[in-house]
Amino acid sequence: MNKAVRTEAGELLHASADATTAQRRPHRPRILVVEDTADIRFFLTALLEGQYEVMASASGETGLQMAASDKRPDLILLDVMMPDMDGYAVLDRLGRDPRTADIPVIFLTALSSVEEEQRGLDLGATDYVTKPISPPILLARLKLHLERNANARRLKELSEKLSRYLAPQVYQSLFDGSRQAEIQTQRKRLTVFFSDIKNFTASTAQWQPEEVTLLLNSYFAEMSQIAADYGATLDKFIGDAMVIFFGDPHTLGVRQDAVQCVRMALAMQNRMDELQVRWRNMGINKTFEIRIGINSGFCDVGNFGSNLRMDYTIIGREVNLAARLEQAAEPGEILISSETYALVQDDIRADARDPVTVKGFSEPITVYAVHPGGASSSDESAIIQCDRPGMRVEIDVGRLTPAQRADAAADLRKIIERLEAAGASAASGSATPACEAAGSADAALPEAVAGLDIALGLTRAMGLKALYVSMLRRYLAGRKDTPARIRSALDQGDLNTAELLTHALRGVSAQIGATRVPSDAQALEQAIHDGQPREAMDDLLVRLEASLGELIAALDSSFPLVAIGP
Repeated sequence: MNKAVRTEAGELLHASADATTAQRRPHRPRILVVEDTADIRFFLTALLEGQYEVMASASGETGLQMAASDKRPDLILLDVMMPDMDGYAVLDRLGRDPRTADIPVIFLTALSSVEEEQRGLDLGATDYVTKPISPPILLARLKLHLERNANARRLKELSEKLSRYLAPQVYQSLFDGSRQAEIQTQRKRLTVFFSDIKNFTASTAQWQPEEVTLLLNSYFAEMSQIAADYGATLDKFIGDAMVIFFGDPHTLGVRQDAVQCVRMALAMQNRMDELQVRWRNMGINKTFEIRIGINSGFCDVGNFGSNLRMDYTIIGREVNLAARLEQAAEPGEILISSETYALVQDDIRADARDPVTVKGFSEPITVYAVHPGGASSSDESAIIQCDRPGMRVEIDVGRLTPAQRADAAADLRKIIERLEAAGASAASGSATPACEAAGSADAALPEAVAGLDIALGLTRAMGLKALYVSMLRRYLAGRKDTPARIRSALDQGDLNTAELLTHALRGVSAQIGATRVPSDAQALEQAIHDGQPREAMDDLLVRLEASLGELIAALDSSFPLVAIGP
């Protein structure tokens, strides 16, 4: 009988050890770069991958998919101006998805107006880094926001741990400020629930402590979830007993609180039948049944104790009566007092029992036994299970509403699709190791290049000569035709594309330390954005074409053209 319990307990201990080992491994924060300009994306990847795990995307849509994937980033660097979906739209969708809403986002932008910055902050951006990017500033802000986010996660985890020592309603009322942590009680009409497992201590007297713990915790986990589903306040566990009440800190009204309590008790009896089947499959042949007592009446509820240690609980005669009814109930039975019956009789079927004499009460107590016909059918409360190495599925059909069942079916279909797609090619947009490409650039850096401030550009590359040379080569190979592409977009009346092309050229030119091209590109970008006459745009485009042509020619004479990575 005990072998199966010992086996499962051993597996839990082994899993715990594996988790502890994993926690000791150094964690490299994961950064997602969403940037449509390939050269800037390459630069950021090469700059960051020594300290961080870097993912990169060339578009907002792909970036959203990567942010919501299993490899969830710790922080997102998000370009503002991108085709199809700009950074503001991406940030808005990140904020509306609960999977990504708490990921800090730093905007990368050449837009420096107060209005643009305010717009991003209103949408939830954590910070702004302007282009051309200063590596020391970027790295310092990354470190700052990653530390803040890590601290916020630690506080959240601590808060969640502490919440397990409080009823969810009490925890929530403390955090929303509707309840204070002070000695204070009030008298309210509540419905009180007591339950225990009949003869549990005697039945498990020969078991090892870890076996008893495993069984009892699995029972408490199931019953606590049912209590939460019905909106109950879980007061405490006493050995194998549970104390629960309805009516504080939240109430549906005295009558409905009582109805919810009895319905919860019926659901627990149904769940106990299912647990019996599960335990028998584990080799536990003991018969465990719960008995339940419920009473309604006025109780003192609130914080009892001292300024050093207090407990949110209930006291009073009606609490004691609920406990006595539980002790008087037969295994598998739910006994309710006449006060509770008066509240629930229109919704719950119950049979009158002979009055019972209980300790602490001089007169016999009128009681009713809840009719088991109020329980859900076995089909509705069935549990679908599948447990094998690498996969564990458990679906409690009876706990799901029809809408939730439909959602569960949709989730399962998505899981099937992911399983079938396992082993497929990695999602497009992921970055290749940029440091390898940067390291291959071993050409000597010339003393001077016309139209280029080498000292400034090298500074913006963190003094990494190989990275800077690689960026110059990429610029040389990829920017020659940009003026022609801008002119073509203008000819087609596609001002948005023309502006994006000019913006990208301005950003990457500033990043490498170009002297004339960034200002010429900015003038053209502003003209396109303002919708100036075509003649004015053409004049500015000619000027940009000239300054870019001079820079390209100077780079061409300084560096041999080699194959450039994507």
